[in-house]
Amino acid sequence: MNNHYDVIIIGTGAGGGTLAYKLAGSGKRILLLERGDFLPREKENWDATAVFAQNKYTTMERWYDRKGNLFQPGQHYYVGGNTKFFGAVLFRMRREDFGEIKHHGGISPAWPLTYDDIEPYYTEAEKVYHVRGIRGEDPTEPSAQRPIPIPLLVTNRAFRC
Repeated sequence: MNNHYDVIIIGTGAGGGTLAYKLAGSGKRILLLERGDFLPREKENWDATAVFAQNKYTTMERWYDRKGNLFQPGQHYYVGGNTKFFGAVLFRMRREDFGEIKHHGGISPAWPLTYDDIEPYYTEAEKVYHVRGIRGEDPTEPSAQRPIPIPLLVTNRAFRC
């Protein structure tokens, strides 16, 4: 077995999975490392109470806080990482989020990048992640190069959490 890899990606969540997707056609030998297994496909996957209130899929590990108290972290060790449980919300940061922001705790300095620097990557990510929606529905939404790639999913079922 050849154990040489050009790229080793640790974690298959949003960051690692996106990087693997981007590199997939590069011809490079890529190794993905993930501590978890595949999430079992079962009815409880879509049950917000089972997932978030009963913590069905969180690790049974116990961690210590800074005072030495044990707690159960909200970590999910599955292929796809915690992204499997993130709630499917992919919004663009607002133009002003990249600038200096004064708040009750002090001042958050401006980023070294602007919204315009990041915008092409938002557009690409919306395509990769099959984001649905309509531009302009949110009056605070920043400008974009292209429309959202997939229209809204219309359904007659009510969504309950």
